[in-house]
Amino acid sequence: MSRPWDWSPLDLPSDPVPGDPTELRSSAVAARATGTSIETQSRRLRRLAKAEGWDSESGRTFSTSAEPLADAIDKAKQRYLDLATALDSYADGLEELQRQADAARLDADEAKEARRTADKFVVPGETDPFEIDRQEAARTRAVDLADTDLADAKAVITRLVGTGGDTDGEYGALTDQAIAAIRLAGDDELRDTWWDHVKQVVHDARGVLGAIKDLLTALAPLLTILAIIFPAAALGLLIVGIAMAALTLAITLAQASAGDASLSDVMADLAGVGLACIGFGGARAMAGLVAGTRTSVISSQSMRNAQRAAAQAPARKVDAVYDRVRRESEAALTQRASSIGGDLGTRIIDGLVGGGAREMQLLRRLAENGGGPLAQASWRPGVIVGVGTGIPSLVVDVKSGVESALDVGALLTDAYWTQKMQIRVGSL
Repeated sequence: MSRPWDWSPLDLPSDPVPGDPTELRSSAVAARATGTSIETQSRRLRRLAKAEGWDSESGRTFSTSAEPLADAIDKAKQRYLDLATALDSYADGLEELQRQADAARLDADEAKEARRTADKFVVPGETDPFEIDRQEAARTRAVDLADTDLADAKAVITRLVGTGGDTDGEYGALTDQAIAAIRLAGDDELRDTWWDHVKQVVHDARGVLGAIKDLLTALAPLLTILAIIFPAAALGLLIVGIAMAALTLAITLAQASAGDASLSDVMADLAGVGLACIGFGGARAMAGLVAGTRTSVISSQSMRNAQRAAAQAPARKVDAVYDRVRRESEAALTQRASSIGGDLGTRIIDGLVGGGAREMQLLRRLAENGGGPLAQASWRPGVIVGVGTGIPSLVVDVKSGVESALDVGALLTDAYWTQKMQIRVGSL
């Protein structure tokens, strides 16, 4: 049965107690069905966990995790059942208040009609004063009765909604009671915390975060290339690499908390930060070893050249020849050492895999005795540090290059964002 839309008999612009009890009951039925479905699924999950045939690593993992998972989802059942009860109670109360409001509107309509009839009541042609007074008294009583009925009808509305609108009176109390019941239904340990909202934001942004990580991965080989082209900025570029690896790890940790990354993903990115730090430390150590080797080679070989020349000079010119040849040898050796450090081929080998060991090897060749004690002492640790940091860096760069090539291929086939938006199961 439809409800009236014209509330002018009560001097109201619209329905004072709006709402649809039928829709509320329909929502209650849906909520109750959801609760029943949750109970059914948790019961099936427990049955599966106890079934035979889970003789594999993944099967045993499922069997172990199924019972706690069933307990967790079963807790949501009562929330939906309580919600259904709250909606049904609200629908019943609303229906009763609307019945009273509709009756009051009908009474007001009848009262106003009676008032209009009484106002027009006259006895045409009546001349008897006594009869005129009697008819006037009857009209007055009819008017008073109509006004009383209208006031009673409006009093019903006032009781229902008060004087401040639909937030007061019995209607407001019923609404507040329903709101409190619905909130109570959701006030359990399943209620989301601020961290749950953060995880949801991270989960919703999984595509963008994945793209950022791919971009950082693609930049790793570029840093190596820039370090080769601009060796003076190599240490600064390594610091940038550490920051990029740390940012990648932070994103992966956030994704792991949201269930979009696994423990292996976190460990891989943690290893990336470690390699970046090792690379930075190794580069600083190699810079010192290479500089020491260069100084030792130049000093050792220039001294040897000066001694050889002085041995062949007249006695009175020994010191002068020694000083001149040593200065000339130092200048020539310094120039040759600089050309070795500036050679693109040497920088490429050291940048990709040598870590500075190739430059040390070529510097030592400038001296007949291996560059002196300092160069000889630096050689073995230099090779260990250079190759020990260079080869892992090469592996990381190759891996990054392959992954970036696959990402480019996915972009060209429009499959990239589909892959990034896939939901992964593997939360820490």
